[in-house]
Amino acid sequence: MKNFLLMAAMLALVACAGSNQGPDARARQAGSMPRLGSDEVLSRFSALPAQTLAKGECGLFLWLKRDDAPLVFFQRSGSLAAEMIVDGSLRALTRDGAERPIGMSFFEKQNFVDDDLRVNLRIQVEADRSLQKGLKVPAGMVSIDTAEGWSAALPVAGAIGCK
Repeated sequence: MKNFLLMAAMLALVACAGSNQGPDARARQAGSMPRLGSDEVLSRFSALPAQTLAKGECGLFLWLKRDDAPLVFFQRSGSLAAEMIVDGSLRALTRDGAERPIGMSFFEKQNFVDDDLRVNLRIQVEADRSLQKGLKVPAGMVSIDTAEGWSAALPVAGAIGCK
């Protein structure tokens, strides 16, 4: 677990300092990212490409807890939406509920919706909360429900990082 958190922190730094790709470039990359699995739900989702932050902006980066640790969820500070790749397209999921504020529009519990999906996010942040230095997210769960009745729960870990 310690190695995973170290890797997640390093990936957050790389993602924050990555290239200055605009939304169009990220959307083009979305279709070429590997799928998360082969079942009815995970086959619809792909890993996100590296994300960039503007100066003064923060982001919530969540990686799937497995050996290859793909980035599966991203949210920018000040946004009511989160990004995931669904059916090969970068989607902005609309937040329709939030509880237990962390700061900068991030919450420990958030709910998001998109056309045929409901995504529930539950994260635990480290006890020492300092958004300026970043926060570790040692544990979390992204639960996905589809309109067809399928569901999946993805164990995640990550960080809230700022530039």
